Amino acid sequence: MNLLDERYTYTSLATELDSMRKQISVNNATSASVVAGLVWFDNMTSYINILKTIQDTLAKEIVVSLNNNLSLHERDVRISIFLVVGAIVMFPVIVLLVYRLNKKLQSFANSLTNKTHDLEQERKRTEQLLYQMLPVSIAKRMMNDTPIEPEYFESVTVYFSDIVGFTTICSKSSPMQVIYMLNDLYSVIDERIEKFDVYKVETIGDAYMMVSGLPVRNTDQHASEIALMSLDILEIVSQSQIPHIPGEKWQIRIGINTGSVVAGVVGTKMPRYCLFGNTVNVASRMESTSEPGMIHISQSTKIDLKQHPDFMVEQRGKRSNVDVLVIGPPKEAQLFSLLSPRYIYRPKKINLLTMNYIV
Repeated sequence: MNLLDERYTYTSLATELDSMRKQISVNNATSASVVAGLVWFDNMTSYINILKTIQDTLAKEIVVSLNNNLSLHERDVRISIFLVVGAIVMFPVIVLLVYRLNKKLQSFANSLTNKTHDLEQERKRTEQLLYQMLPVSIAKRMMNDTPIEPEYFESVTVYFSDIVGFTTICSKSSPMQVIYMLNDLYSVIDERIEKFDVYKVETIGDAYMMVSGLPVRNTDQHASEIALMSLDILEIVSQSQIPHIPGEKWQIRIGINTGSVVAGVVGTKMPRYCLFGNTVNVASRMESTSEPGMIHISQSTKIDLKQHPDFMVEQRGKRSNVDVLVIGPPKEAQLFSLLSPRYIYRPKKINLLTMNYIV
């Protein structure tokens, strides 16, 4: 439109042609004039030339515009083709990378699962190790950072035992043999005590200490549990031979006492659950003054065992005003003359596995 205005609309040619168009539109009769016809012809020729020039100019502009647009579209097409070709080429690579990434993720997940399983197994092993060092209830409280206060137990039964002639046996053995020997013996005892409601406190050399009635109280069953366990251990140990000394059997002596104790955890780096009180001292004395193959019990233990008629008590010889008792099988129902009065305490012939008060 600007090109038409510039070359025609505001020119004298446009004014003259408009005037001539008006004359023609009036349609008045006039005489023929060659000059007027030539003027009209020249003006129309100029007008047509102007239109032709405008047409050519517009055609050139359209062609240029189309070429520009075509160049742009060709570039876009090239880019699209390049992207499509790149995508086609990269697709296998991307699939391979995704596959490898997925494999790594699966491997990592499996490894994490295995590590978690191993960690859980290690945690269980650690807990089991801790449960072997401390009572389960005490160990769980320690793992929860709960303060462990010393606790008073009004009535428990304490067990001590040692190997008769241990010093002589050690003199006939190498240090390695002593270790293997004690490990074999204590492994047998550890296996047997699983049948009873007792807690293994510690072993020192050939001495073995256990207790029933703590840390979980078992009312009035602690004396019978220790008594039955002692008979079981005595029977099993007396039938076993010393591994590296053929023909020589084990002999142990056992001491038992019933009474009150205070129990608590001692130490931080290697904590131990320890018992304190005169009851422990008396139990140790019961063991040290016992006879080989016998179970020496105190008067308080004898009183607690009265409610179990399957046990029989026999008094040892009297030489002072102190009464001490011994527990043993019927065949060993003989009297012993010691420095202080003692009793021999023995059960009837009973089945240790079927008695109704065994836990």
